[in-house]
Amino acid sequence: MASQKELKEYLVGQNGYLKNSDNDNKVIMLSGKWGSGKTHFWQNVIEEELKNDLKDKSYSYVSLYGKSTIEEIENDIFSQIFFHSIGGKNLVTKTTSTFTKYTKRYGKLASSFFDFSELATALEEESKDNKKRIALERLNNGGIICIDDFERKSKDIDLNDLFGFITQLSLNFKCKIVIILNDDAFKGKEKDIFSNVKEKTVSKYLYYNPSIKELFDSIYKKHPIKKDFENSKTYIYEFFEEIEILNARIYVQVLDNLLEWLTKYPNSSSEIRRCVILSNCLFILYHTTFYIKDEKYLIKNWQDKIDYSDDYDSVTIRQVDSYFKPIGDIVFFENFSKYYKNLEDRTIGSQKYIHYKDFLHENINYYKSKFIANNLKIARNVDKEIFEKINNFIETGILIKENN
Repeated sequence: MASQKELKEYLVGQNGYLKNSDNDNKVIMLSGKWGSGKTHFWQNVIEEELKNDLKDKSYSYVSLYGKSTIEEIENDIFSQIFFHSIGGKNLVTKTTSTFTKYTKRYGKLASSFFDFSELATALEEESKDNKKRIALERLNNGGIICIDDFERKSKDIDLNDLFGFITQLSLNFKCKIVIILNDDAFKGKEKDIFSNVKEKTVSKYLYYNPSIKELFDSIYKKHPIKKDFENSKTYIYEFFEEIEILNARIYVQVLDNLLEWLTKYPNSSSEIRRCVILSNCLFILYHTTFYIKDEKYLIKNWQDKIDYSDDYDSVTIRQVDSYFKPIGDIVFFENFSKYYKNLEDRTIGSQKYIHYKDFLHENINYYKSKFIANNLKIARNVDKEIFEKINNFIETGILIKENN
């Protein structure tokens, strides 16, 4: 599996794929799991390199989110290229030139009866012409277009038409087009269409699958928490590793909330910081917060119908006989899958609780959250009052000021 560094080198290194003119008029597909940071990688690693190197060539980044027609996509692409081309000092010169051209064309400025509405219409038409002409010149032979959120296109946009539009762009202007999408982008009928059409359109497939460390490092170095709380990096990363989260959006949300907490409570112990991080993760992933009862972490506002699920505090269970009576020593489950399998077997195998098996399956994420909370002991060495304050902060999104 290629690392983030290797993928960067391949795309924008010396004579990289996106810099090599031999690859003009080709379509590249960059896919990866949902939340793996594809957009962050593109905008913060690849895009910066491209903007430095393209110079007189165009670059356009377009998200399909919110677009309902191919015309909207086309307008977005060419508008970006146009405004990039007339930026800075050229903006005044080109605007004046257009104005002069039309006043000469109509020859009415000296007249006291000059029709400004007519001129405005003419200027608008000329602006559109200029936009297209300048955009086409800069896009031709080596420009780059990035189309992100491909799977979030409107249902009103036909996949065949969309791929046809992309193909024509790449061929007509000899530009490179990068498509960014989740690897499980489409379902059902659209999945079949996508599989068939992409083979005719895409020249190169790349898979983005960073390690937790790579993704976390790339986000952390851009986050404001780095400035004042540099020493937070190691233990934050360790907890993401501990619960095996690979999701850029979650990293950002957790870092944001931790920064807000530390700004008010900069002297928080490492255990309190740990609790803020883990509690945030469980709330974002499963929308759960916890309270402590009899040294067990239980989910707030959720009634567990399977009473024996807490017999082993979501982590351990005594060895049992065929009637599920405890025998021998406590055995620790290695992971949630083993814990859940045991819970499932007990539920389905018991006539008394057979009607709860649907409940068990429908609430699997609650059981997973509870397992993690107890397994990691998310509030270890944290005062209950502080734990409650952390939960209130996570639930409300507001760190309520304390009365002096």
